[in-house]
Formats: sequence, structure tokens, C-alpha cells
Amino acid sequence: MIGRPGGFMFDSLITMLPTPLSQWGDTAHASVKMADIANTAQLVELWKNTKRSVQTRRSYDYDIRCFIAFLLGDKPNQVRLNDIDLRTVTINDVQAFADHLEVKELAVTTRHRRLAALRSLLRFGHKIGYLQFNAAADTPLPEPEDTLAERILSELQVMTIVALTPPGRDRLLIQTLYYSGARVSELAGLTWKRVQPNRDGHGQITLYGKGQKTRTVIIPKEVYEGLLSIRASKSPDAAVFASRKGGKPLKARQIEEIVTKAGERAGIKGVSPHWLRHSHASHS
Repeated sequence: MIGRPGGFMFDSLITMLPTPLSQWGDTAHASVKMADIANTAQLVELWKNTKRSVQTRRSYDYDIRCFIAFLLGDKPNQVRLNDIDLRTVTINDVQAFADHLEVKELAVTTRHRRLAALRSLLRFGHKIGYLQFNAAADTPLPEPEDTLAERILSELQVMTIVALTPPGRDRLLIQTLYYSGARVSELAGLTWKRVQPNRDGHGQITLYGKGQKTRTVIIPKEVYEGLLSIRASKSPDAAVFASRKGGKPLKARQIEEIVTKAGERAGIKGVSPHWLRHSHASHS
């Protein structure tokens, strides 16, 4: 006979029942780990490895160092990732950092990226169980003004830029950027084995870039023939757009400078390779 609820025999029987799993809380999962992480540097490295782009990983690493430098009152290039234990970061820290970026009057795009990087890192740390919470989860990101329309060149402007650029490598570089819609990193990594003839005398180039994706685009006959005319190396692995000194591939910064100067010759300031990419998409 069990007896009335609350009686001695009833209470004794209840204490013998197994504790429901729902009441175990975090103890039930204490031994379960998604990753072995001991410090901030290990967390950042694991997080960066989830990003495909090398440039993104490099930029995000700097953004996190900016946050750590802010907390320590130091400079980004003088701090180590392990100087701060991210498990001690609070919402107040993140909001103070956001205010600091605004006071410094950094470009909205820069503030957006730095806060987005921090929010992504803390979200990742929380997801894998290293952080108890994401202190940046509710921090709003500054939204850049939509200036896309200002960065789309007319077909006349593009043709003017091309016409005012001396014949040769630089003119062909601009034409290839425009007709292919290539990103700077894709053009910098373009080799001769990825330049092939296509039907009707046109050419085609195979681009490998963002997201580790490959795509093939058609380029006009005159651009394809122009590229062949400047080829200086028989190696299929040689860069299509190479430095005049040493024959090494042009770096992204060099490509950007070529395009910017070409735009200035046409009376247009601030032209970047990305403008040509947007213009290509608009005119297609």
C-alpha cells in the first residue's frame, strides 16, 4: 500500500525514480564537445577556417584584433589574440566598441565589416559550446548607403575609358574585366591555360574565384586576339596579366591602380574594377 500522496512511502518511492533528462540541465551535456578549444587564438583560427576566401580570413583576423586592441587600449598590430579571453566579453564591451568605431568616423562599410566579423566569431563560439552566449547578437550593424547606381558606368563611359588607355596590357586588362565581369582576384589569378578559343573566333576564359567556384565566360574576338598578341610566355601556367618587370602576376592593388588611373584619364574619379563588374551586369 503506497499511502496518501506526501506520505512517507510515497516520498520514498519518488526518490527512487530516475531523474528526468530535462532536469539535468547543462550537466547532461557537460562532456559533449563539438571542438577542443582552449583559448581565443584557437577559436579564431577554427572560425577563420570556415571562410573560403583567403582575403576574408585576413580581413576578419584584423577586425578581431581591432576589437581586442580597443579593449586593451592598444594598437591592432601590437596585440595577441590570447590577450583577451572571449568568454569574459560582455554586451557592454561590444556596444562600447560599436560606439568607438562611430566616434572615429570610419566609413560605414568598415564599421559594418568589423562588427559583422565580431558578431560572426561570437556566434560561432557560442554555437560550438565554447562561449555561454553571443554578446554581439543584438548589436545592430550600420547599413551602408546604397550607392550601386553611382558605380555603374554607361557604355559610352566604358568605351571612353578603353579608348583613352594606351593599347597593350592595360587596355586589354580593362576590356577583360568589363566583358567577363571578373573579380580582381579572378583576373590576378588568370593563367594562359584558362584562355581558350571558342566558336566563331571568339575566346573564352575560365575564372576561378569566390566560393571556390569555377565559371567560363565568352570574350569578344578582338579581346581574345589582343590577349594572344601580348603573350610573352609559352608556359600554360604563366599569368595572362603580368608585371613588365619580372613577369610575375599583377597583384590586386596593381590592377586597381591601373583601372583608377584609366578612369581619371576619362575624367571619372574613383573608378574601380568592381565598377566595371557592375557595369557589365547592367549592360548585359
